[in-house]
Amino acid sequence: MAHNDIPTLVSLALQYGTINEEQYRHLMALHTIKRKKAAPMDFARLLLSQKFATPYQIGLLTLIQEYHIIKKRGEEFGKIAIEKGFATELDVKKALYFQKKEFKRARLKKLIGDILVESRVITTKQKNSILKEQLQLEQEANTIISSEQKKEPPPSASVQAEPFPTSEEGSELTDYEKKFLQIKVLDREFAARVTEKGLASEEQVIFAQTIQEEEFEKKNTLKILGDIMVSLSFITEEQKNIVLEAQNRLSNTIGTGGKESAIEVILSPDNKTAKVKIDKKFLPETAVAQLKTALTAFGITNGIYPDALLQCQLSQGNIEFYAARSGAYPEQISPRNLVFHLETNLTKQGEKRKGDLLAEYIPRQKALIRKDLLGNPVHQETAKTLDPLCGSGTRLSQDGAGILAAKTGIPSVSIDGKLFIHPIIHVLENADLRYGPLEAYANLSVSGVLTGAYPITAGTIKAREIRGARIDSIGTIRTDVGITDTTIRSQGDIHARYLHNCRIETFGNIYIQNEIYDSTITTSGKIDSPTCRIISSSLSAKKGIVLAGAGSEKTRPCSISAGNEHHILEIGKFICKDIAGISAKLDALIEKRDAQESLSRKAFQKMVELKIFHDRAKGKRQFLAKEFNANKETLNKERLKNIVKLIANFETRIEKSIASLKELSKIKQLHDQKKIKLENKINFLAPKVNAQIIALEETLLIFFEWTRSQENISRIQIHGKAFPGTIFSGIYSSTQIDSSLENFSIFEVADSELVHRMAVLKSEY
Repeated sequence: MAHNDIPTLVSLALQYGTINEEQYRHLMALHTIKRKKAAPMDFARLLLSQKFATPYQIGLLTLIQEYHIIKKRGEEFGKIAIEKGFATELDVKKALYFQKKEFKRARLKKLIGDILVESRVITTKQKNSILKEQLQLEQEANTIISSEQKKEPPPSASVQAEPFPTSEEGSELTDYEKKFLQIKVLDREFAARVTEKGLASEEQVIFAQTIQEEEFEKKNTLKILGDIMVSLSFITEEQKNIVLEAQNRLSNTIGTGGKESAIEVILSPDNKTAKVKIDKKFLPETAVAQLKTALTAFGITNGIYPDALLQCQLSQGNIEFYAARSGAYPEQISPRNLVFHLETNLTKQGEKRKGDLLAEYIPRQKALIRKDLLGNPVHQETAKTLDPLCGSGTRLSQDGAGILAAKTGIPSVSIDGKLFIHPIIHVLENADLRYGPLEAYANLSVSGVLTGAYPITAGTIKAREIRGARIDSIGTIRTDVGITDTTIRSQGDIHARYLHNCRIETFGNIYIQNEIYDSTITTSGKIDSPTCRIISSSLSAKKGIVLAGAGSEKTRPCSISAGNEHHILEIGKFICKDIAGISAKLDALIEKRDAQESLSRKAFQKMVELKIFHDRAKGKRQFLAKEFNANKETLNKERLKNIVKLIANFETRIEKSIASLKELSKIKQLHDQKKIKLENKINFLAPKVNAQIIALEETLLIFFEWTRSQENISRIQIHGKAFPGTIFSGIYSSTQIDSSLENFSIFEVADSELVHRMAVLKSEY
């Protein structure tokens, strides 16, 4: 291995900004002088003596240098293995890739020879044969680590440090990995201070360090040594903070008690989604900036959700939620390689006939290359299973490569990408209890009143009036009069003259002509109702609100919020409730199974105790019998009588213990049988439940991706009068007016990155 293949500490210091070029030239000249005077000094001591670097910086640079050495040794080992015919080039590439991953997982000295042996590519004997040829290489590497006797290129104004491996070489450290190395170096000093102060033993420190690396390796979780030692009760929180303060880490290190310490990042195994979990006591102080800092420190550079969505999660008091996902919404359907035929071969009414092709799967010529949350390139998976995309009125084709209309009706696609066919149904009277239940997901046209006799699922709805209904619709809802006492969840627009005592959640827009009274509305669209007055109501719209007036002198104040993500988060709560309901039965079975297992263990423990008692009683009986036989000629009758009585007592105890053991054995077998039955039920139910949960979580993530692509408009316009007490909110701030305002706009402005307020602008109409 050529010496100039491994960068020295001084070249790494220049590369990472620890020193500048002038300091670099000074150190090189000083190193040359020391060597000529036969008093060589390694670069680490030179950097420290000149006060160009701290011990922490030296430690970090040494770790990076070790990686270069390990990598070079691995490459040389691989070349020898290929030359000897012990391994193929592909085997070596896989081992080098695994070695890189192991370095990223904090195992800095995982040698390629060990990797090849563990993967059964070569034998231990072959590895030792290669290592003999590599002996000189290892000696050079050890020399570099210990004495830094490497010759550096002549210093000049244009000198460039040895470049760190680029992403093309597949060896660049992510921000997350660099952060881990930084924490690891700082924690070495932390460990030394803890043992020096006698707060913990060396064994406890080593155990905590092992836990730290396991957390990093298996869970992708960054935890400082102090937090781990506190959780293990090796030291107290106060002792941890004292040591951290001495290191100047108390205010700015993840996991040290500052704001960022309250945030735990949970990365999915495929690096495509990330959740954050916030310590509840720190939630009021946590801001979007802290969330993004924690994600960036974790190495997540791609797919972080917009600030508006993160802020609304915090505002609603959520302590665990998705904060990032790779990919963007417009690409959610196209990766399935679908071609849609929704606008072709339609009838005069715009219908698709039964059996018509709605969408088909077209294999992609080239696989898409995308980036995961950590910025690593990944192949885009293409979903060939189209069954999850079949909504009401649709089915898979026989070959599974297409989706067909299962009935005649109007096609549509929902927000979560499902295909529907909506039959057209005309009701020439009231749709009530006498009429009976309506067909699911039909496009309804009701000449009279649509009532809440039955829950309603529909495509679009047109009615003269809606009263007391529970509606879940894919398309637009339109009434000639109004909507009263109704709950609506829709993906389309809502049109009415008035809304009274309603709860509405929709992805579309709200158009109300006259009045909204005692209602709650959340929408991912806009509320565009310039002639409508609201009373005792709460409104939230992602894309802005236009109203005629708000509130009155005699009713409770209104709440009006624009630009936020309340609708999507409400949908998320419903999905979480559905997930909890689906998993409840499985959780109950698991709880019963665990109870039976616990009872079985208790019975077994009693059996063990009885067996010990039985053996002791048996031993004492044998001892007494032996003593009786040995001394029956010499002992008096009273003593012999007592011994016989004791033997009889022990025999009685033995018989009772045997009977109890048999009874306990039956009880244990009964519990074990019940446990097995419950396990069989769990194994039968678990795949179905898990599939349903995964589908719901995927739907939630698709909704998040959809809202990512939509604009947030924190602007509210009032064409008339807003009464005192009305609350106006944006994404980050809110205000309550103390006096009446007329003809104005109110919108959110940022005075700084962290300070926002609602500003009022008077309008002329």
